[in-house]
Amino acid sequence: MSKEDQEASPQTGRSSMLVTDVYLLDLIQAISNLIPIWRRRLEEGLVRLDFAVEVGKKLTPKFQERLFDFLHDQSIPKKQESKALLAFSFGMPEWAILEILRLYKQADKTREAIVMYNDLMDRFEKIFHEEFEYQFLAGEMPKDEQELSDILSHYQKSLQTLYEQSPRSHTSRAYSRMYSDSSSSSHPPAEPAGGQDLYQLLGISQHASREDMKKQYRHLMKVLHPDSGGSAYLFNLVKKAYEAEK
Repeated sequence: MSKEDQEASPQTGRSSMLVTDVYLLDLIQAISNLIPIWRRRLEEGLVRLDFAVEVGKKLTPKFQERLFDFLHDQSIPKKQESKALLAFSFGMPEWAILEILRLYKQADKTREAIVMYNDLMDRFEKIFHEEFEYQFLAGEMPKDEQELSDILSHYQKSLQTLYEQSPRSHTSRAYSRMYSDSSSSSHPPAEPAGGQDLYQLLGISQHASREDMKKQYRHLMKVLHPDSGGSAYLFNLVKKAYEAEK
């Protein structure tokens, strides 16, 4: 630190630092914009720094108060807080924010039920990611409350339809969708006697090479790993089947 960046405080005798880094300036500005209740939560370690910074950057004092009350009263899970913050920054009404959070929860349930069926997953990605999430994350949801209610209801019904189209007999053991292979569909082949076939679990042809099998297995281990948001059940199912085949 240069002498120009450091000066002594006549009151305390301690040196202070002149901040010139743009990132630090933005961070300090965001924290200084926090209302007392959010600042206390940050000081007490009750909120992450990155989240507090986003609150200070995106919300006016009035909306900071509303967000605090909303998160407290509704007991919103930590992983959903950033979505609630974003919705507040767009000025969305609280009833709509709750519906959006329910829609995300519904999407998780639907994805788990149809994850092995490529045709259903293609429709899911179009409905949820390409349409709903694109509109929401870009702040392009309707401002009119009736229009907003209608479009959220539309997405909820679309996800429910996809969920109901998953073959019930396979829902409880939905295996991973193979993203690079379009052979898997919502009409899977009959399960061979004696247990689930490894090739079916991996979503590859029975004529695939050992190298292709190993490559697909590693891919699924990444996709299905619980730390990446995957299913622990499916992760262990594929892992055990692969190890038994080695």
